[in-house]
Amino acid sequence: MKSAVVWVLAIINLLLLLSLVGRHWPDNAAVAQPAGRAAGIRPGDYLMVPYQALGVPSGIVVVVDQSNGQLSAISYDDANRRFDMMRNKIDLHQIFQRGAEGERGDRGGAVVNPNRPANR
Repeated sequence: MKSAVVWVLAIINLLLLLSLVGRHWPDNAAVAQPAGRAAGIRPGDYLMVPYQALGVPSGIVVVVDQSNGQLSAISYDDANRRFDMMRNKIDLHQIFQRGAEGERGDRGGAVVNPNRPANR
């Protein structure tokens, strides 16, 4: 009887020890965020549009990063078996800002529609 009680207490102590170690063991969590300098930047929301241009033997894929407001393009060079990417990404926020500033008329910043007569 004493032997059984000792074994039960030993097993309970072992379970308590495992519980204590488990509380201080680091979590096995998957980390999907990039490390280093890009850790604070969230991944993009991409829109990819196939495009067939004149003079380009293979198609072009236009990639719009909607989260960061950037546009770039990718093409596959079949002869050299490689992807050709656009060197500089286009900042869409800057382009849309310039376009909005160019359309403003004399009406306090309102957008002027050339196809519609002005209300007077």
